[in-house]
Formats: sequence, C-alpha cells, structure tokens
Amino acid sequence: MQITTGRANRRLLSVAGTLAVSAATLLSSGGAASAAASAETVSVGIQSATLGQTCVGPSYNRKFAFTITSTTGVPAGSTWKFTVSNPGYQGLQVSSDSGYVPSASGTTQVVNLSAPGGVPAGTTVTLTPTYYLVPTSGYNTLTLSGYGGSTSVAMNWYNRPC
Repeated sequence: MQITTGRANRRLLSVAGTLAVSAATLLSSGGAASAAASAETVSVGIQSATLGQTCVGPSYNRKFAFTITSTTGVPAGSTWKFTVSNPGYQGLQVSSDSGYVPSASGTTQVVNLSAPGGVPAGTTVTLTPTYYLVPTSGYNTLTLSGYGGSTSVAMNWYNRPC
C-alpha cells in the first residue's frame, strides 16, 4: 500500500499535466513516436502476477491446485478463467484459500474468477478445483488463464500431478 501526501499528489498531477501538454504539442507537430516514449518513461509501476501449480492437503489425500502469486500487486477487477477440456457431469467449483479471489462455481466446463478488490503485493492465493473428470483413458486438461498469463496440466487416472 502506498500512502501519498497532498504535496506528492499535486506533484504527480503537475507531471501528468506537463506530459499531456507535451504530448499534444508533439502530436500536433507529427512527433507521435516521441510522445509515446515520454509517456512510457513516467510509468508509476508495473503490477504483475505469476500463475502456477501446487498440491494441497495431507499426504494421504493430496489435491491439485493452481496458485496466483502477486509480486507487486494485482489491480482490482482482474479476472481469471478456469477451464477443463472434458466437461464433467456437474458444475465445476473452485475453492480459494483467500478472500482476495473468492471461491466460485460455474458450468461443467468453465468457472470465472475475479479479484474485486485486487491482491496485495507478496500474496499467494491457492485455488483448488473440484468436480472435474479424471479419465482412465485420454487426458483432461485443466487450465487457469487471465491476469498473469496461463498455466495448464493434463491428467488422467494414471498420470496425476498429486
């Protein structure tokens, strides 16, 4: 969390106003490339997330889970989609270990997830999917995609990650 003073806020607004005037001047004179370069160098910071995989639960009952690790914070409203390649017989569910990304239910093939208030820097959210098929032949591919990229795993009864 970053706390700024009134003076810092005024300085940021002053810099933003100066950049806007400079960009308008450059664009009107045909300097679009220069204006874009100026705007990039003043970026406040890049927020990112890393999507990964893990196993959760006791050794006698390990379950596959996805992780969202926030290195510098995830903005409010970020979304993810959990999908399976082979739909099950009932709706999928994804349980979350954190209120930052609430648990959700979906169709037999898709669950939409979101971070309404964002995820603070240094936080890892573990998402455990349930009610998906683990076939005896062929594979079922589980995928988490959205803010931070995409990660997937193909599994069947004989080849499970956990």
